[in-house]
Amino acid sequence: MALILCPECGHQVSDQAAICPNCGIKIAGNIPAGGYRPIKFGNDTETVTENASVVSTDENVGESVPTPQETIQSRTVATKPYDKVRTDEAKAEDEEPAYDSSTPLYGEPQKKNKSLIMMLSFIIALVVCIIAYWMWSNAANEKMEQQRYEEAMLSTNVQDLKDYLVQFNDAPQAHRDSVNARLSLLNQEDADWITALQSGSKSKLSDFIKTHPQSLHKGEAEDLIDSIDFSVAQRKGTSEAYAEYLKMHPDSKRASLAQDNLDNKKAKEVTAEEKSRARDVCKRFFQAINARNEQKLRSVVSDDAEQHAISFMNKMYKDDITNMNWHILDNFKVEKGVENADEPANLIARFSAEQNIERTNADLETYAKYSVSIEMTPDGMVKKFDVKKTN
Repeated sequence: MALILCPECGHQVSDQAAICPNCGIKIAGNIPAGGYRPIKFGNDTETVTENASVVSTDENVGESVPTPQETIQSRTVATKPYDKVRTDEAKAEDEEPAYDSSTPLYGEPQKKNKSLIMMLSFIIALVVCIIAYWMWSNAANEKMEQQRYEEAMLSTNVQDLKDYLVQFNDAPQAHRDSVNARLSLLNQEDADWITALQSGSKSKLSDFIKTHPQSLHKGEAEDLIDSIDFSVAQRKGTSEAYAEYLKMHPDSKRASLAQDNLDNKKAKEVTAEEKSRARDVCKRFFQAINARNEQKLRSVVSDDAEQHAISFMNKMYKDDITNMNWHILDNFKVEKGVENADEPANLIARFSAEQNIERTNADLETYAKYSVSIEMTPDGMVKKFDVKKTN
């Protein structure tokens, strides 16, 4: 393949091209036997050969050489001269076919279409990016609003709800209504708390907790109720009262103190069996005095109290007394004395007793009432006693 000059317009064209891209004349298959002038490139100049057939080679020896007239008729010489010396810059341009910029080129419509397609693609991509960013931004705002809404509905701080209403003034109306309702509830809660706190009433505090179970003041209200119940148990001072307190407040910070008080009360608490045994000892003590029987009296008193008991019995019996009866009244109470680490505690009975006397001198006293205190050992022996007349 070689570059030749178009015989019609003189532009460079490949000898294999179907037509000249400039003027449209047919090229391939329409080249004369002698051929058109090929274009040769040198280092600094470009020379156009007049006729390819005038150059003799070994191959065309013997062939007939056309005359100059025939050669001129077989082709048309280019209108533009190509025998000038080209510069280095022009020679570089000859590496690609040179076209006249004023003449429409064969490939320009395709280049313009490609540029237009690229521009449209860029615009479409830009629009898609803008839409995607808008959708992402809306989704992010909706997610933030939802998160803040949930936090506001769980908050007990009035300011948190006010901040939400200011920041998200375009939030869904259902969310704003819920936050406003929550805000009204918290304002009412504060008013109810002040009322309950000032009352100091357990019932008022309990009602506050029932009305506002999620209140920030719930813990404080529960502690106040705890304190009130503990004060009641201390005031009663019974094992039943401390047991009831521990039942209501098992995890209270005062529970350990209440348990200690309960244990102390139980340690000093007299059982029904102990009370019955103590009453029986006191009854036998006075029966021995009624009978004025020292032996029977010694069987119910300890060695430490024996002489004191006999002296008391003899003092009760005057010379004119023929008979004596002691009766234990219903205010009989029993408590435990100070416990020893190694021994069970003594029982102390406190009660009132009345004395009926039969005597020979009717002018003398026949009835008397006494306050009695008797301390007895765990084995049922009277250790100490004190009998005082009350009338």
